Amino acid sequence: MMHVKSVIFSVFLLLLSLHCRTQQNNVLSGSVLTDVEIRVDTSLFTYNNNRVLLSGEHYLPFHFSKNDPTVELRFLVRGGSQSNVKSISLEKSEDYVILDSLSFVNEQYYRTRIRFKDLANTEFPALKINVVRNNSRQILIPLLPFSDAYATLNITEGDLYIGEEKRFEILSNNLANLKIDQRWQKNEKYEFRYLTQDDKVFLVILPLASGKVDLHFTPEFKKPNYKQGELSFKDKTQSFELQVRGSRLSFVRFDVREIVWSPGQREGVEVQLDSHRDLLLNRTYRIEATDEKGGPLVAEIFTIRRLSNDKILCSFRPYNYHAQSEGYLYIKQGDEPLFITNMSIIPEPKIDRVSILRSGGTWVESNDLFPGETVEIRLEGMSLSRTKLFFEDLEEIVSDTLLRNDNVAHFRLRVPIDIRKKATSIYNNKKNTGVTFNIQERQRPRQFDFIHVDYGNETRLMSDVNQPLLHRGTIGNVTFRFDGNRIDEQEQLYGKQYLEIEVRIIDERNILREKQVIDNIEICPKDGSPRFFAYNSSNGCMNEPLSLNDYLTNKTHALNNWSKIEIIVRHRKSFYNGRGYTERIEIIKEKLMTFDVDLSIPAGLLIKKVGVDGFPGLSGISLSMLAQFSFYQKGEIQRLRPYKIGAGFLAQNAFNFNPDADRDLGIVILGSVYPTRKERRLSFPLYAGFGYFLNEARFFYLIGPGIRVNF
Repeated sequence: MMHVKSVIFSVFLLLLSLHCRTQQNNVLSGSVLTDVEIRVDTSLFTYNNNRVLLSGEHYLPFHFSKNDPTVELRFLVRGGSQSNVKSISLEKSEDYVILDSLSFVNEQYYRTRIRFKDLANTEFPALKINVVRNNSRQILIPLLPFSDAYATLNITEGDLYIGEEKRFEILSNNLANLKIDQRWQKNEKYEFRYLTQDDKVFLVILPLASGKVDLHFTPEFKKPNYKQGELSFKDKTQSFELQVRGSRLSFVRFDVREIVWSPGQREGVEVQLDSHRDLLLNRTYRIEATDEKGGPLVAEIFTIRRLSNDKILCSFRPYNYHAQSEGYLYIKQGDEPLFITNMSIIPEPKIDRVSILRSGGTWVESNDLFPGETVEIRLEGMSLSRTKLFFEDLEEIVSDTLLRNDNVAHFRLRVPIDIRKKATSIYNNKKNTGVTFNIQERQRPRQFDFIHVDYGNETRLMSDVNQPLLHRGTIGNVTFRFDGNRIDEQEQLYGKQYLEIEVRIIDERNILREKQVIDNIEICPKDGSPRFFAYNSSNGCMNEPLSLNDYLTNKTHALNNWSKIEIIVRHRKSFYNGRGYTERIEIIKEKLMTFDVDLSIPAGLLIKKVGVDGFPGLSGISLSMLAQFSFYQKGEIQRLRPYKIGAGFLAQNAFNFNPDADRDLGIVILGSVYPTRKERRLSFPLYAGFGYFLNEARFFYLIGPGIRVNF
């Protein structure tokens, strides 16, 4: 039987999708996903074959029979290969629980299972799928759950009495999907309303006139049914014939249906009661909830005078609460019941608790709202179904009557982005309830794309710095400029930015010379923000440029070459519940070249004298003393190039003690090639250059190795 039902629903969805679909591109177009499947019991529903177009948007329908169904999801990828996707994930939601981790099955599709929490009461259910291939993309699949719900009245007794409420239980295969309105409604023959009690739903009837009454019952559902080829939120109307008889006791009616009573209230309330010959004036009558003797006292009435409209003016003094659904009230003289009536004695509407639900979050008990946000509000208290609430200066988007009763009321509110009040109140029928919302300014950390760093003659955006900044020449000052117009953008509000800047001065030998922390920085959005008027009225805003030399003892313009200014900018996380950004930059004073005097021992030099034929043999151990220029690699920190250029003296064969050795003192210009590894103590540079021997008075060229000891 279940299999036949599944086939019927599958055929229905196929026909419906063929009827409703248009040539518009679906949300999977251009995505690595080719299809999304939902499997419920033995039924299969796919986005490509079963999607339905409603109000210009495609929905993925699926059938459910209980309020918390478990379904299997399958995401088919293009080419059927996992290599086509870097990552894929199903975003968490308050509407369902993810039961399985997403896994790639049989090299064909991704699979997981989810269980819906309260499907009948879930508004706009959807799947959010995050897909990363060449770039990130979020795919939103709206869902359209439908059922085959039915409901009928269980009428076991057809006789009613005027003034007496009668309950008929509603039988349904999915009570959670029934749309229930608990307010009283009225027609010519009777008043009625729906009542939820002890996980059951009742239709309550209060007859107004005797005789035959036709009762019409039309079930309405929160999620649609498929009936006769169409989606329908209503079932067919059912009709029942009832007989209304006169009351067993005389029924008298008050001109009000409800009276609000607070414990400790001493004064009575003036009401009008149907006139009757057995009701005497200037008498006090007891009102009890039972016709038996000694029942608990609910209220008293004192009859004052008869009115021209065939009513009696009475003073009504309540002593206890009573709901019409709890049964009838009996007007007694002493212990003898004379009449029956019914009314509600309810507590004064009161809001005890306010909870807020923000997008992607959970319910939080709070009274704080932020400009520009849209939130769900849940009010908890007493007699809330009898209130007409007004939210001062807030925009009420929708009031959820399906989730509203005496104890709970739900609303969806939007806070205007330009609201100027610091607090707004909730009113009930123009009376202040005493409950207020505090309008708090946004206080969220923003990335440092609003901070500019000026050093020397250069300017960099803080968020763009990802490597050390080398500056050749004197660093006159380091200045921070704050662009307040970039903090708040349109609907994205961040509010005041609370920062601290830590500065360290480190010399060329990597020794810390100074450390300063500037921790009182408050940057406010400027007049480009819709909340500028709120920030501008507060104290402490510092949008002027900040100069480091105002705080440093070691001024930036006095730093030695290869000294480093290390700057750490971070949010003061105590203002952001431990959250915030941190950026670190280093500004280094760069040097093009260095000059030093080098003493080395060339050996085995090949010297060619100008005007002398041939090449002599290799020289012995010589001694050179050179004033040399060393050059740093551009863009590198204190990294020398492997060559030097210098001029000085060369003592040829200075350590050659052979009496026939050719000794001489020359003035030379040499270029040398050195290894650049600093950790090497012993190195062998290569020399090349030319010079002039003083004794021989002759120019020469030379090339050869040397020995250099590094201490």
